[in-house]
Amino acid sequence: MKSLFFLYRSACFERPRGAMADEVTHTQYACDDSKTLDVVYIGDYAVIQQMDELIPMKRAVSGSGMRYVPLNKDYIYELWGKGSNMNLSTYDGKKNEDILSNCKP
Repeated sequence: MKSLFFLYRSACFERPRGAMADEVTHTQYACDDSKTLDVVYIGDYAVIQQMDELIPMKRAVSGSGMRYVPLNKDYIYELWGKGSNMNLSTYDGKKNEDILSNCKP
C-alpha cells in the first residue's frame, strides 16, 4: 500500500513542463470478502499492487465498459469493469479466474 501511495504522489508531482499531463487519480475499492483493490489511474494507464508488486497496465479494447491489461506480458492480470465497479482476474488465454470481484469505490 505504501508503494502504491508513493507512486501516486510521485506521479502527481513529476509532470513534464510545458506539456499537458494526464490526470492522475487514486481509487481504493472495497471488494467481496472484505478485500481491497488500490488503483492509480494515469490517463489511459492504471497501476495496481498485487502480490507486493506494482503492475503497470494499459487500457485495452472492451465490448462495453473498461479493461486494462499488463504492459509486461509476463503478468496475466486483467482489470475490468463497467460504471464505477471493477474486477481483477487472471487470464492466460484460455481461462479467467477471479481474484477480486464486485469492487466498488
